[in-house]
Amino acid sequence: MSPTTTTTLAAIFPPDALARAIAEGLVRAQVHPELPLTIYNYTEKCTYANLWDEVTLACRGLISDAGGTVLARPLVKFFNHGQPGAAVIGLDEPVVVTDKADGSLGIVYPTPDGPAVATRGSFASDQARHATALLRERYPHWAPPDGLTVLVEIIYPGNRIVVDYGGMNDLMLLGAVEIATGRSFPPGAVADWPGPVVETFAYPTFERALAAPARPGREGLVVHALGSDVRVKIKYEEYVHLHRIVTGLSARGVWAALGGGATVAEIAEPLPDEFHGWVTELATRLTTGLAELEKQVAQVHEKIMEGLPDGWTRKDYAMVAGRHPLRGYLFAHLDGKPYRRQLWEELKPDGDERPHGRTFDDE
Repeated sequence: MSPTTTTTLAAIFPPDALARAIAEGLVRAQVHPELPLTIYNYTEKCTYANLWDEVTLACRGLISDAGGTVLARPLVKFFNHGQPGAAVIGLDEPVVVTDKADGSLGIVYPTPDGPAVATRGSFASDQARHATALLRERYPHWAPPDGLTVLVEIIYPGNRIVVDYGGMNDLMLLGAVEIATGRSFPPGAVADWPGPVVETFAYPTFERALAAPARPGREGLVVHALGSDVRVKIKYEEYVHLHRIVTGLSARGVWAALGGGATVAEIAEPLPDEFHGWVTELATRLTTGLAELEKQVAQVHEKIMEGLPDGWTRKDYAMVAGRHPLRGYLFAHLDGKPYRRQLWEELKPDGDERPHGRTFDDE
């Protein structure tokens, strides 16, 4: 690859910015299992804490070699229309509108054995391995245009999320990114692609795209503003509802996961944008509730102790504590026994508490 068709990590990011993002846990670097390549991807912490900047937005499957030369440059992170961080597109701005495919993002990158496919954060995920094998076996004579990173949606029955593609097992072309500049292109820029191409719609402006009726059984739309080269997603309410059903997302499930030691980041990571804010708010409500209960037990205990006479006995303590609604926890507190697990049970949400509609807090 010639110097005119690529760039370096040092040219994309300010000095030490990538290293700092990695050190702060906002970007994760994964090394290829066989080659001297590294893929950079934003982390769960970045996502649910909404810590987006030029580094975390760009690290969405960015691949470099050991010398820092960029070999694959995906689209920067983009958001749902109306979500904090989403690009502002004028209603009359010309756009290209494509289907929001419902699989896994595939990032095509070069290797000595020919093009391979990574997912957003892994060279070796099941989807990446499947996509690489499929690309090499089905399209052995295809090569990406020089200087462009080709992006595909990895779709096969074993990777179904919600949308039913009727047994499709293929790589659907989404578009491309110019490695040297980061400029992005709609699917038509990859003229020799031999496989399926994401559907494009004849909505000339953003206003027309927003007014487009929802299509049953589909996730939504991706709107690419041609003048500003930014994108937003428009997700259908039906898809969001179906995804909630498929994932089984409920307040009780989040409560159980937190009680089992999972972090908010671990719970939120596999979920789409629409549910991260709800999960974070629910976790905050539960952990705050636990802290308040612990505080109440400690305060009631101290008040009882202040009212006991010198030389008090356990019977004296029981005469007061036994009449209090928190009496079981008060005796555990008195005896120095753990009771946090029992308090957590007090906070168990209703079985039918689930996120309602669409939120726009994060991906």
